[in-house]
Amino acid sequence: MDSGGRMQNRRTKIVINHKFQHQYALVVVVLAVFLTNLFIILQSLIPSEQTLELSFQAALAIGIFEIVLMIGVWYGALKATHKIAGPVYVFTQRLKAVGAGDLWVRISLRDGDMFREEAAAINASLEQLQSKVEAVQSAASALQRAQPDPGANGDELARLMAALATLRIVREE
Repeated sequence: MDSGGRMQNRRTKIVINHKFQHQYALVVVVLAVFLTNLFIILQSLIPSEQTLELSFQAALAIGIFEIVLMIGVWYGALKATHKIAGPVYVFTQRLKAVGAGDLWVRISLRDGDMFREEAAAINASLEQLQSKVEAVQSAASALQRAQPDPGANGDELARLMAALATLRIVREE
């Protein structure tokens, strides 16, 4: 990450969310193998001039083809889900930072990633929240300066100021 909390342009791991990506890949592989086998079975059942001979060599070739197909489809499914799992991972990390009080954090996704519109909407919401917290901080500071003798409200105002101090609303370089 750079100093602004943005991800560098490249993720190094293709599998980010194991459960989601592997479940998706498994469904896609099963579907691909099913369709391949359905095609082979239909080809052998439908009478035509070109019959499908299932000699040992042909069966071996089909088996090897299916293994290569499964590996290729598995990798393709993982690669495709990467553009979903990556942004979800970024959302999770950035929103954890917001939960910890960092209202300056923004979500930055790569050009090919999914959920770019959602990231923009979240960033706009974070900007609005940041503005509202700044207004509350300003009003609390003005109230604290305006009370020469805080009295009973002093403790409440001190707690408010302490709570507001835990929020980061300015960018730290």
